[in-house]
This record gives sequence, C-alpha cells and structure tokens, in this order.
Amino acid sequence: MRIILLSLFIHLTLFADFNATKKEIDNFRKVVTLGYYGALNNLDCYLTDYNDTNRSNYKEISKHKLQIIISAKDISKDSAKLALRLRGKIVLPRLKEKFELTFSQNDDEQIDNQNINSGYDDVIDDSKLHVGLKYYLYKEKKSKAYGKLSFKLRSPFGLYAKIGIDKSYLHKDFETLFNHGLYYYINDNKFAASSAVSFFKPITIDWWIGQQNRLYWEPEDGIYLSHNLTLYQILDLNNRIFYKTSYTTAYDDIDHLQQDSFGCSIGYFHRFNKWFFIELIPEFKKRRSNQYKPENVVTLNFGMLLSR
Repeated sequence: MRIILLSLFIHLTLFADFNATKKEIDNFRKVVTLGYYGALNNLDCYLTDYNDTNRSNYKEISKHKLQIIISAKDISKDSAKLALRLRGKIVLPRLKEKFELTFSQNDDEQIDNQNINSGYDDVIDDSKLHVGLKYYLYKEKKSKAYGKLSFKLRSPFGLYAKIGIDKSYLHKDFETLFNHGLYYYINDNKFAASSAVSFFKPITIDWWIGQQNRLYWEPEDGIYLSHNLTLYQILDLNNRIFYKTSYTTAYDDIDHLQQDSFGCSIGYFHRFNKWFFIELIPEFKKRRSNQYKPENVVTLNFGMLLSR
C-alpha cells in the first residue's frame, strides 16, 4: 500500500501536466479520502463490536484530517532519499474520545506546520513511521494524561509503551506547552524519559516565533538537551518562510558534557490549494556522529490532505 501511494502521488504531482490532470488529481485524492474514512469507520465498529451498516459515524469521522507527505531528502544530481510520512491524530467517535490513533516519527520536525506542539511526534529511537493507540486517563482542553502503545510499521516492529502528561497555558497571545513522557522500549527491555517546554507567540501579524527546549534520557546513551528556535515570516495565507536554528548537547560517562549537534535551516512553504502543499528546506548541520563535518542537506516535501 505504501509503495502504491508513493508512486501514484509522485506521478500525479511531479510528472503529469498539472493543467490537464487537475481533475484527475482531485479525483484521486477523493478516492483515497473515502478509503481512509471507510477504514476508520470499520476500525471503530470493530473495537466497539458495533455493526454500523448505515455508516452513521461518517459525520464525526469526516472531521479527522490526515496529511500524506512525500519527503525527498539528501537530493543530489543522481539520487534522493524518499520517505512516506503521515501526520494526524484521530479520535474514534464511538469510543467517546478516550482513544486516539497517532502517527509518530522522530525527524518529523522537518515537516513544518507553523506549530511547535509536539503532539505529532514522540522521542522515539529511529526515524521509521510508528502507529500508536493512545488512551486518555484524563483529558481537558489545557491538560492531558495518557497511556500509549505504539509500533513501527517495518520489521523489527520496535514496540514501545509510553505514559505522558501534556499541559498548556495561554496568556494573551503567548502560549506555553509542557510535555513529559516515560517510555518503555519492549524490544530492547529499557526505559527512557523526556521532558519539554515550548513557547509560541506572534510578534506582529507577519512574524511569529517559536522556541522549544527538550531533555531526553536513556540509560545507555546518556542525557541529551536540545534547543530549537524558529522564526516564521507569514507572506500570505498560502506562503510563508521559516528560519530555524537547533543545538543539542549530550552527557555520558565517557565524553561527559559536550556539543552533540548543531544545525540551521530556512524553509519555504507554499500551499497550492486547501488540499496540496510543497515545502523546500535547505539545511546546514554538524554532528558528533559524523565527526562534526559540515553537511548540507536539502529536503523537499509534497503534501496531500485527506479531508472532505
């Protein structure tokens, strides 16, 4: 299914004459959207042992949007690394908003949606796509406590469990977010923990700023402290530019406290219409794992929104 979506999406968005195939592209999106909603409806009925032959849940299910993103990274003259990414959080209606399907990837920050909320990504130990089922122990508008079980869609499945707490504060236009999580990686039989505080504020109508600080601990790898600062320039409703810097320090028993990575990037986001967008992100970075050699990476994202 992944290969089919990948090939169809690239073909329709890159190699076809846009003016001649505009209707074909939207019809393809509608077919995939109907299949997506049908799968959600069947899953909801299966988990609740309810036979919804008339699909009365569609009104609620159709509120859930899902982004399908084709990401091309390390673009060179001869090759590029392609990846399929999913973004969305889905509440199944018959489960009374206690359960939620989630999609997670630890390098998902390279897909910018002008929001520093980490609800789309966990601090997982690889960059493969994980799908999880989250159960809310406590849920209000500004605070949540939950348990989550998630697995990687590619073997080895990388099953992990998480207990998390999220809380947000909004004072005028200044939003503060707190995210805390305790992880148990079942395959490796090990624990990890993360804690993050993020800030998001409009400076003017055209300029927004976001900042995130995250602490991550693993018994074998030590402690990582990362900082991200992002400035958004809003050109209009369909175009924006972001400027981002990131810095990570690490502490372990061998090297103690030292710089782990540094990066800066600039990204341009353009939305063709309410269904499709494109994003170009050139980035410069240095990493300890690569002996701090300068790296120049270009990422190109094509996005399609599944929605009615």
